[in-house]
Amino acid sequence: MTRYRYPLKSVLGDYLRAAAGLVIALGLLLTGALPWFVAVLFGALAILFGLFALRTVKRQYLEVSLDDQGIATLVRPGDPETSKGRFPSYLAWQELTGMKLRYFGSRRSHKKEGGSGFMQLTLTGRAAEPAGSSNRKTTMSFESSLEGFPAIVRRAAEAARKQDINIDATTASNLRPLGVDLNADTPEGLEV
Repeated sequence: MTRYRYPLKSVLGDYLRAAAGLVIALGLLLTGALPWFVAVLFGALAILFGLFALRTVKRQYLEVSLDDQGIATLVRPGDPETSKGRFPSYLAWQELTGMKLRYFGSRRSHKKEGGSGFMQLTLTGRAAEPAGSSNRKTTMSFESSLEGFPAIVRRAAEAARKQDINIDATTASNLRPLGVDLNADTPEGLEV
């Protein structure tokens, strides 16, 4: 089993953006000299930046485990060896029902090596449930700043190929720069 995490440097910018938004929004609210509708607007912005900060904390402590049977996520604050995790999620490769790989950024940065854009992998499937209960749908999303992102994408593409999942043209196009050809018998670099 291989474990991956988001490195601190990949979430540092999000922490700075959340902090700046909170300081500006809360700073203006604390002046008290705002009309009520402006105060409501900045209150909503403060809530949004607060939620963004919480999402960033969750991403920083997210641990992704990958093996031949499936992929699991767990939010593990503190020392990964001693702390218990929260919000566990598991998706067996045989239960995979959908895969999307999207690129966010300019067309120009997509073609350049080390461009300013990023990719996001979204996996959907049926989550494992206790015996006797119905299967529920689960969705997992990962950004390309995650350590081991190419290995996760390759493993998911292999599972999608084995499950005969219909992959849209955008996903197929975004797989090529990562060395994955869905038409090949064995996609390149599938080692975990």
